[in-house]
Amino acid sequence: MSRNQLNIRVSDQLEELIDQKRIELAATMKMIPTRSDVVRYALEKYLGVSLKDTDYDRRTTEGKASENAARAKS
Repeated sequence: MSRNQLNIRVSDQLEELIDQKRIELAATMKMIPTRSDVVRYALEKYLGVSLKDTDYDRRTTEGKASENAARAKS
């Protein structure tokens, strides 16, 4: 699955709330999620979808560039 980057601007207040949520989630996740993670979780909840099945490839080191390089070699 391809990934697209979405850049958003937020107010200082919203940024602070996202950071507070990161610390809150860290207690149950055993890691501090990124701001992008928090936004992704919020979008999943707001849109009523789960991206857990497709989220795996976002965290792998082999992305689209690696796939393209492998195809070029064959």
